[in-house]
Amino acid sequence: MKMRNYKKLRQQYAFDAFISYSQADSEWVKDFYDIVNSMGFELCLDAKDFIAGNSIAENVINAIDSSRNVIFIITPNFLKSTWGSYEMEMTRMHAFQKGREDMVIVVVKDEINITDMPEILRRMWSKITCIQWPNDDNLPYNTEEIFYEKIKMSLKKNEESTLLYSKNSVV
Repeated sequence: MKMRNYKKLRQQYAFDAFISYSQADSEWVKDFYDIVNSMGFELCLDAKDFIAGNSIAENVINAIDSSRNVIFIITPNFLKSTWGSYEMEMTRMHAFQKGREDMVIVVVKDEINITDMPEILRRMWSKITCIQWPNDDNLPYNTEEIFYEKIKMSLKKNEESTLLYSKNSVV
């Protein structure tokens, strides 16, 4: 009954996704960024969007807050990265606090078992979207084209952003 006077507000995000990755994988991530960006998605990437003068931690938190999704590029290099762990923990806290558990997209680039994943990801596993980079060309549905189509579908799925409610507000 009290909700009758409330109007729905859309949460606006500057980015469709923030890409979290290991610097050791930056060449592959640049190609990934270029392809996904060409599909019409606005992506946050540290090299182009982090603000000089701000701490890395502050830039990471701002990137997560201003993005509808977070894409983790999981590689052996990422699993060894302390910044990767920090970004996963900040994303987990943000998702939990804001009720946005479905904001995480995991790209498993190499052959990595779920048991080798960080505890943070294993705890969220049932709530995240996981997409495997094609590593075995013998499988008929394991191609780069299908991989990027899955990325596109995952980003579009969350395009209807989180709704906020405010009494008698107009946006």
